[in-house]
Amino acid sequence: MATKHRVLFLCHSASRNGATIVLLHFLRWLKGRVDWEIDVVVEGRGPLIDELRACGRITVLRNPATFLAGLPNKWRDATAMLLEKLLLSPVFLRPRYDVIYANTAATWHLVSVLERKGYKVLWHVHEMSYGLRTILRRDEAVRTFRAVADFIAVSAGVQAALQDEYKIDPEKVSLVHAFVAASAITAADSVRRRQQLFQRLDWPQDTAVVGGCGALGWRKGTDLFLQVAKTIAESRGSRQVRFLWVGGDGNDQGSREFDHDVRALGLHGLCTRVATTDDVVSYYAAMDVFALTSREDPFPLVMLEAGAQGVPTVCFDRSGGGPEFVGLGAGLVAPYLDTTVFADHVLRLIDDSGHRRALGDRAASLVKERYSVDTQAPKLLDLLERVLARSEGSAT
Repeated sequence: MATKHRVLFLCHSASRNGATIVLLHFLRWLKGRVDWEIDVVVEGRGPLIDELRACGRITVLRNPATFLAGLPNKWRDATAMLLEKLLLSPVFLRPRYDVIYANTAATWHLVSVLERKGYKVLWHVHEMSYGLRTILRRDEAVRTFRAVADFIAVSAGVQAALQDEYKIDPEKVSLVHAFVAASAITAADSVRRRQQLFQRLDWPQDTAVVGGCGALGWRKGTDLFLQVAKTIAESRGSRQVRFLWVGGDGNDQGSREFDHDVRALGLHGLCTRVATTDDVVSYYAAMDVFALTSREDPFPLVMLEAGAQGVPTVCFDRSGGGPEFVGLGAGLVAPYLDTTVFADHVLRLIDDSGHRRALGDRAASLVKERYSVDTQAPKLLDLLERVLARSEGSAT
């Protein structure tokens, strides 16, 4: 009787972020299709912890940085590996895993410990140049990446960063775009949700809504979103346009900065921010145009989620995965950080409902045909099975 494969998934966070949501979609899809023993190690608790727990045996770790934050750098570096081993000790007591599936570069410190134990690693990377440099030093990246069997890049931008900046063999890097679950919202339900939100926010029903979504801060370009909003609000003054950002929790620094700029730019009453929610689809339903103002975003789920609701996206070029999707006819692309052209693109789509609907329909078709769980998850399974096969070969 064949022994079941044993696969350990490393998850950097149980918060509602794109990388964890992709992993959760994959684990749910995988569970009904393979007879494997699946374990999940997740760093810290969060709103998705119970959903991750439903996918396999779960071990919750505390981030070692919380223990080391007060130490001098030389002591911190010297003790980090020892602490990682201690935190992972429950994992080492279990039967050996066939493959480690590491999700995001943020799991590098766990990968560093496990690869030294001889485990085969398949690393799903969701970061581009800036994100990679922010998460780990170059010497750490080079040393850890060198020992990894295979990589999955969520976009061509990630693929290029791994190959060009970190000199990883192109044969080791597979491109599998991020993906979302199929939308269960009907057109009639979308209209109803839009009407309800307008009533709650006291917006006129004929208002055009420009939306954004995600964590608040420099990388997501929330300051650029507000600059675009200011430009649009000042143009052709009688236009009925409102701006909606979904993200932040109201108490963090990013939320305070966003709300400050809304007041300072005179956008109070025109721009509304709502906290991160698991019912984000209701807000997509209210949007006419999705403004992806990110400076760097590997392959943002938010544009796919908006696209699934028939909402076209405007994004900047050279910003990551946005143009890879939008450039297929799902919206319009502006020059990097050119908020004037970006605002013109948004206004063009607001003015031309036929063009807007055509791009939105194209976006919805692309998500369904190319960027759904059913189209992308099998590619991840295929890569996992290849590494498993090599692992079996090396064990014989």
